[in-house]
Amino acid sequence: MIDEQNAEIKLDEESGLFYRPELGELFVIHEQPQYSKLDFEGKTVMDVGGHIGCFTAFALKNGAKHVWTYEPTPESYALMVMNVNNDKTSLYNSALTGDDKPTVDFYLSKSYPTCHTHMPVKGRQKLTVDAANFWKKVKEHKPQVLKVDVEGGEYDFMFQEDMPDYVEQIAIELHLGKKGYRELGVDVAKLFNDWHYHNKFRFSWHITTLVLHRKKEGLGLVKDKLKELGL
Repeated sequence: MIDEQNAEIKLDEESGLFYRPELGELFVIHEQPQYSKLDFEGKTVMDVGGHIGCFTAFALKNGAKHVWTYEPTPESYALMVMNVNNDKTSLYNSALTGDDKPTVDFYLSKSYPTCHTHMPVKGRQKLTVDAANFWKKVKEHKPQVLKVDVEGGEYDFMFQEDMPDYVEQIAIELHLGKKGYRELGVDVAKLFNDWHYHNKFRFSWHITTLVLHRKKEGLGLVKDKLKELGL
């Protein structure tokens, strides 16, 4: 089991972010350009699954007006505060789920904090964390840009309501590795059939990331890409 409380912390000079080398977090910092097709300039942003603040920092660097960020695990949240706590962010040590319960069990990865999830995983240690309702927070903040990366937790809430009109762009990492998750991932993509996709995506690996604009044209419509993939 990883020891998040006593992990070494280093500063990545290039990004200016603090990270824990043995926990694979430098890779997470370096993968943020996958979101470069999002237009952050002057936009309000909601970051669900904030980890140590990599996406939030990327959004701010590219002109975001304000970012609301949610990260449930205390060690990652503490590092996120070190990285992105300023007058353009609101940081919450909380998970977001599909119900109104004030807490939720978080199932801890034995290797990487980015793989913790509130979806049950057999054999993992559990940590009870604060929680709030995803859709209530979306309606409270009214973000123009929404990012969701919650290790399968997206299937807990994405089917409950339609995405409000004020959300202009969305980036969502779909987790496909567990039994039944590929089908759920395809169903989530179909929620955005008439949105424009701005990066290539597929359903033949254990994850895929959708970067979508409601109106701005990109590589095509989601429904056309799904048709091309035979889905």
